[in-house]
Amino acid sequence: MNERAPLPAIHDPELDRLVKDAGASKTVYALVTPETEAAKHAILGNCPASPDAARRQYLEQFRDAWTGKQFALHEAFLARWMAWADPVVALSPTGFPWRYPTAGGSEALFHVITAYGNRARSERFDPEVHVFSGEYEGYKAYAEACGITVVEHDRADWEKVGRLLPPTALFCISQPSAIDGDVWPQANAFFDLLSAGASKPRLLLDVTYVGSIAEELGSRIAADSPAVQAVAFSLSKPFGVYYDRIGGIFCREAMPSLFGNQWFKNLTSLQLGLALIERHDVYDLPRRYKRVQREAATEVGRRLGIALTPSDVTILARASRSDTLDPALAAFLRRPANNAQAHLRVCLTPAMAQMIGTAGPIPGGAS
Repeated sequence: MNERAPLPAIHDPELDRLVKDAGASKTVYALVTPETEAAKHAILGNCPASPDAARRQYLEQFRDAWTGKQFALHEAFLARWMAWADPVVALSPTGFPWRYPTAGGSEALFHVITAYGNRARSERFDPEVHVFSGEYEGYKAYAEACGITVVEHDRADWEKVGRLLPPTALFCISQPSAIDGDVWPQANAFFDLLSAGASKPRLLLDVTYVGSIAEELGSRIAADSPAVQAVAFSLSKPFGVYYDRIGGIFCREAMPSLFGNQWFKNLTSLQLGLALIERHDVYDLPRRYKRVQREAATEVGRRLGIALTPSDVTILARASRSDTLDPALAAFLRRPANNAQAHLRVCLTPAMAQMIGTAGPIPGGAS
């Protein structure tokens, strides 16, 4: 049995500042790279090569809305993302015919969870959103905002969870995993268990970290598993475009609440997203910045007094249980927080940004 520790404060300003002074953060922040800014310069006409033509193209996309020509941009972006992600994500176009552009991954996740709650009320069953402890906090926050019960499980019990999950429950999961920043090896087997236990898809698959891993997978993420009802993605983590809100969702059935997104969408963001995935394949930037990740993990670990190992996700690092670290700080960084045997996880974005020249000095850190 895992040893349980007292839950730390989710937001502790003193510990948060301590970690940031070391060049890291508890919260995952997107890493802005020169490659991302180069794509922005290109689409806005701020680069030497044909700036006037780029500006004309940028402005032209907003005109003549009555023609419906703007539909082409989100359709092209979603189709191109599917092809871009194909080396990592097995996703059948025919199995997910309903596709919507969204303002990053969060909008997509919220709409699926909300629709699930509405279905529960209509079909008169008690809705439950299930997650593994330490997962992305948004699942729980969105479910609770909709009045939906949230049930957390230890990921070590995944086989039991897969067999006993109620047929009407919704399970939310990220792959690569937000728990530790690694590709979870048992994910596809877990999907198989969920498929066998219910007649309807009941898995919301979050692949927002796809594009952030440098190594090829032994087997692709089984997004086309019968267990999966929707696949949400975002370019925030892979390309550092958190504030540009570029994402989308692929659904087995229509999502009426997202129907309006074919019109109510950000053309600049979609154009930027298309430019980024055309300029860089799904492994390109993680491989370019793998060395920086290793150096940042070493330096941040030295400042905090722990041995950090780079995660599969380029902007994250993890450490096994550390008896030498201040207990409060260890609890602050542990995922899940209430399991004293769990890994500590940190985001390396502050240190990496400084190393590649897209940030100023780390306050209190070594130069």
